[in-house]
Amino acid sequence: MILGELFKYRDGCMGFAILWIMFFHCAATVDLEPLHTLKMIGYGGSDIFIFASGIGCWHSLNKNPDALSFLERRARRILPTWWTFVVIWWLLLDEQGFDFPWRAFFGNALLVQDYIDWHYSFNWYMSALPALYLLAPYFFEFSARSRFATVTAALLILTVPFLDHDYLVLMTRLPIFFLGFCIAARRDSLITRRSIIVLTALTAVGFSILIGLTKTLTPLTMARFGLWWYPFLLITPGLCLLLSMAMRRLPPLEKILTPLGGLSFEIYLVHIMLWHVAKHHWGLDGTSWSMWFAASIVGALGLRSTVKILIGRRLN
Repeated sequence: MILGELFKYRDGCMGFAILWIMFFHCAATVDLEPLHTLKMIGYGGSDIFIFASGIGCWHSLNKNPDALSFLERRARRILPTWWTFVVIWWLLLDEQGFDFPWRAFFGNALLVQDYIDWHYSFNWYMSALPALYLLAPYFFEFSARSRFATVTAALLILTVPFLDHDYLVLMTRLPIFFLGFCIAARRDSLITRRSIIVLTALTAVGFSILIGLTKTLTPLTMARFGLWWYPFLLITPGLCLLLSMAMRRLPPLEKILTPLGGLSFEIYLVHIMLWHVAKHHWGLDGTSWSMWFAASIVGALGLRSTVKILIGRRLN
């Protein structure tokens, strides 16, 4: 297996990531280990998304390195779905009686609300996308150089001024985004037994550090100093490699995860929306969690179909 095959299983990794995030958000009590720990750190699905996005952005820029063209392609992929969804979300907020100012509608629609007032933001991830895409052409250039460890170290140092700050949740993800570029840039490298052992060991160390920290420190301390997120710099590449190897050996697993990964953006949007509604009104434990889990997927299919119809009409 070569590193380039990670791109083949990228959608499958994102399918696992969206399932992991939904599992994390559910309020169902899970006492059985290791499921309890897996649920507790399910926000790590976001790191898989960002790592996989780095791989995808590298391939896009490798085909056409023009920065403006790249941003245009990203906008065509993201904005029609996002703008359609924002209208649906805003109507639901109004129906539920949430008093959001109109400026927050436009702030969210333009993907800048987190930088204005995060209290009215849909989710931090959407405001992170413009920053990631603006950095992508620079990361593409840096990833071709042999000293990628220097860039990664610089990105880690860059997070220090943001300690105890709301933007830390984004800044700690920049090194993971860059690692996606580094992996893609070395796509022809053979994944040897030694590299598998090293990456697996790093993943295990990352999980051990994270679990140890969560058992000894308060959630507030974990958040203030980015300790929820830093360990995923060790965890994510190896975890994605192990997932890719599992899908290669188990084709049925790939057939389940890959379609979910291809729909993951829409599932994420619908899931976050329904999650906020459900936790305010019905809770998410037991049967209700299973219902919202299914509703997220059905709603995502409906959102994608709606966008296709709207785009088709506009083009005609």
